[in-house]
Amino acid sequence: MMIFSEILVLFLALVISVTLVLMLRKLFFGRETKIKIDKKVNSRELFESATSKSSEGEFVEEGNLDEHSKTDISDPSQQEEEIANTHSDMITLHLQNTEESKFSYDAIKKFLSSNNIEHSDEGGWFKISIEEDDSFLLVNGLNPGKFIPEDGLIETPIMTLIYSFKSKANSVSAFSKMIEITQLIAESFESEILDSDRNSLTKQMVDHYSEAAEEFDLKNLT
Repeated sequence: MMIFSEILVLFLALVISVTLVLMLRKLFFGRETKIKIDKKVNSRELFESATSKSSEGEFVEEGNLDEHSKTDISDPSQQEEEIANTHSDMITLHLQNTEESKFSYDAIKKFLSSNNIEHSDEGGWFKISIEEDDSFLLVNGLNPGKFIPEDGLIETPIMTLIYSFKSKANSVSAFSKMIEITQLIAESFESEILDSDRNSLTKQMVDHYSEAAEEFDLKNLT
């Protein structure tokens, strides 16, 4: 029968082993993301009730926005086939606020300028420059996909960020910069960051998007 000292030694050995495993795991899998992991919502439900009475309350879909065009980004004439072809080559994130603390057009413009984020106002939506000729979109997350001050459309409860992979760009680096700017906006406006399915963004989804960007870059090396 084991004496107390032997049991204590075995217990301490177990604690040390678990500690070493956790340290090695952290070393090999990197630092934790600053993004909060929250399982609580599918944000589509939060907005359907508030926006179901107006066509402007419909969500902007990923394929409805063309980063390389300065035409009306909510142009409904784009074909479903084109949307399907480009969907896999895009990363979409959303920033959600409440109806009581909406994003305003002027506040977004002020934020981008005060934080020295290189951007251009494309007529109610923004193109954010990240490196060389690469960029992503920051748009009103509800249709028509942009702010229209002359029509009084100057606020929205959700903003959408869209990055389209490009063959000559560093997609991994671009996505990293996109995440950085997304976090800055979220912290400033006290927003929740959502993934492309409008669920709370998790570390796992960040890794998934990063892997998709890396896979795209590797395919386009040749």
